[in-house]
Formats: sequence, C-alpha cells, structure tokens
Amino acid sequence: MKKITTLVFACLLGAVAYGQGISGGVKAGLNLANQTFSGNGYTTSPSFLPSFHGGGYVTAMFTEHFGLQPELLYSIQGAKSGDESYKLGYITVPVLVRWSVNNLLSFHAGPQVGILTSAKHKYQSESVDMKDNLTGTDIGIAAGMSIDLPMKLNFSFRFIKGISNINDTPNSTTEQRNYNLQFSVGYKLFGK
Repeated sequence: MKKITTLVFACLLGAVAYGQGISGGVKAGLNLANQTFSGNGYTTSPSFLPSFHGGGYVTAMFTEHFGLQPELLYSIQGAKSGDESYKLGYITVPVLVRWSVNNLLSFHAGPQVGILTSAKHKYQSESVDMKDNLTGTDIGIAAGMSIDLPMKLNFSFRFIKGISNINDTPNSTTEQRNYNLQFSVGYKLFGK
C-alpha cells in the first residue's frame, strides 16, 4: 500500500511540474456486482447484485491526452441467488491510466486494490458475518470510458475483473473472484 501511495504521489507531482494540471471531484453510482466460483472442473456464477459505490477521484494530466486517475471509493461487491445474497464492502483504490480522445471522451484502464471492510451472507431474514472466510484484499483490473460535460458533470462506465482468489475458507478448493459493472455520475470540484 505504501508503494502505491508513493507512486501516485510522485505521478501527481510530475503532473504539476510538467503537465496540463490536476483536477478532481466526487463520484457515486450503481454497481452490478457478481462473482465466479471455480473448483473441481466447473465454474458457476450467480445473479448480479445491484449495489452502490461512491468516493473521490483526482486526474493528473501529463499531456493533453495522457494522464493518471487515482480514486478512493467505497464499493459493495458480491452476488445474489434467489433469497440468498453475499454483500462484501470494500474500500477500493483504482489507479487508472487515462487517455483523453478530446475534451468530451476518455478511456481508462489499470489495476485496482480492494480492502475488505465487511462481509455478510444473507438468507431470507438471517444474516451471518463471513469476513473470516475471505481474504482481506482483492486485486483486480479495471477498464472503461468517461464522458466529461462542460458543466463539471461527468459520466463513466467501467468493468472491473477480480484476478485474485478471495476465498479463505479452510480446506476449500473453490476459487471465488469478484467482478463488477460500474455506472457513475461525477462532479468536478476543482481544476479544468
């Protein structure tokens, strides 16, 4: 985590010194979260769990088209199957390379680290804490696009694919991975 923070800070300083500047704001929106379960030669995926995410972002542009966009978000991941749901709360830190086609449209991609804050398995009216059965971190890859409007509003769509196995249940051979579709609305608080 210290290495990621140092890298982001160095990139932001570089953007200030050599680039087009820094901007930032807040964002929130809809998650369509799901998981894959793999083991014994099969892979299955339950239904999407509608949930939410929200937090802040900073964009550091090194040139007119190329920059870096780190974010700090709270995000609910998980899955749903009938009366059963898995809700996993994460603090996520995506560090995205941003390619701006023009002032309106940009594409972004990069790694994301998630730190588990809560985990609940709910069946009908019963809820059980399952945090001890999951790893404390989730590593993923994020990619998507954004539309920046002149009135400081922006809209983004992103796909996040977990690449680490989050199942930490003793003696389990099943691998469990998050994936998520994110739809966000953002508001720029400072910068161009």
